[in-house]
Amino acid sequence: MQGPVGPFFRTLANTFEASGFDVLKINFNGGDWLFSHGPGTLNFCGSMDAWSDWLDAFIRSRRPEAIVLFGDSRPYHRQAIMVALRAGVPVSSFEEGYVRPNFITCEWDGNNALSPLRRPRPARHESPAADAVEPVRGNLFRAMTFFAIRYYLAKTAGAVFFRGNVHHRSRGILSESILWTRNFYRKIRHYPANNEMMLNLIENLENQYFVVALQVHDDQQLLRHGRGWTMEKLITESIRSFRRFASPEHHLVIKVHPMDRGHKSYRPFAMELARIAGCDDRVHIVDDGSIGLLIRHSLGLVTVNSTSGLLALNHGKPVLSLGEAIYNKRDLVWTRYGDDLDGTSGIDGFWLSPAPPKRDAVKAFNKRMHEESLVNGSFYLRNLIDATTKRVVQRIQGDLKVISVGVPSALSEHPVEVPTEKNGAAQQQDIFPSLSPDLPN
Repeated sequence: MQGPVGPFFRTLANTFEASGFDVLKINFNGGDWLFSHGPGTLNFCGSMDAWSDWLDAFIRSRRPEAIVLFGDSRPYHRQAIMVALRAGVPVSSFEEGYVRPNFITCEWDGNNALSPLRRPRPARHESPAADAVEPVRGNLFRAMTFFAIRYYLAKTAGAVFFRGNVHHRSRGILSESILWTRNFYRKIRHYPANNEMMLNLIENLENQYFVVALQVHDDQQLLRHGRGWTMEKLITESIRSFRRFASPEHHLVIKVHPMDRGHKSYRPFAMELARIAGCDDRVHIVDDGSIGLLIRHSLGLVTVNSTSGLLALNHGKPVLSLGEAIYNKRDLVWTRYGDDLDGTSGIDGFWLSPAPPKRDAVKAFNKRMHEESLVNGSFYLRNLIDATTKRVVQRIQGDLKVISVGVPSALSEHPVEVPTEKNGAAQQQDIFPSLSPDLPN
């Protein structure tokens, strides 16, 4: 189905065919078509109901061995996963790497909150010895941007041929051009301030500040699995709580996601809130620089469900996750059950007694993540795409053999419950899920 912007899925289809598979690539817009067209492709145009009906009939008549897609939260993909799981067809879902830049994510059933890593480990054959990791060298952002520009231009031009199709992001090409221009302007304008702030934090305030990691405001994982948290709400609640409960000598650093820098004006918003709260001298905004470097020298991290939480865990830093994340497990994220003696709990208690993750638990989680969820390579660097698709095909073929011989897998032993819109709305009411005592082991 839909892949990352660029030729990765076209190359993946060729690699599957070279391994003896028949492959059908389905396009939903002109951007999909640009990178995959001709024999072995199908252009779908229709409503979500029509898509579900067609896919259900196709699966019953053709019985595909697997469905492969990028992003489990895209509208057509959500429907595809529900239809496929009902029919017993495994779904391999890709995402940007949990550990970047050397890996991409390739999992069964879904990613992030729907990742198999969220469930008990299934019985399976012993994992083969890990191959040496090939370092990913190159400008990933520049390569992705080059493909994205071509993709969205083709998507816009092809809208007349894919009438009524739903896209996972409602962003116009003109507005995006303006906002990304503003992103670049803000990067240049605030570069001296960001650089000075990073140096000051690392050299003069080491282990005296907490980091709040913001995410892209319309990222599907945030919208779908964020428990109702928005970035404005996260900034507001963090500053409010920090002012009331954090130690007076500690500082709060709000790290803006660089891909959201032009779309949202978080800097004046956060500083005005800090001024009103009376702690503007202890609240700092950074919208450029290394999030890993910030975390390494911090007291801990607050986030909704950003993969920056994995960086914090590997640096041994306490993590408060307010949404659904792959690392929401006992012994990894910070938890507080019930109220403290002074009546604080949840995010308020994090400033007072942040507990680091258990080292053995982090090591075990990393081992499982690399074995089950990560593939060495890149979606966007041309010199690595061929090698990456070969590793992906090898991984999927191996897993399909395990499933076909009846060895319990993540798919068969712990089937995914795909939330309905009604359930999703109900879940958003609980804004502290990671603090509940039923965290999975």
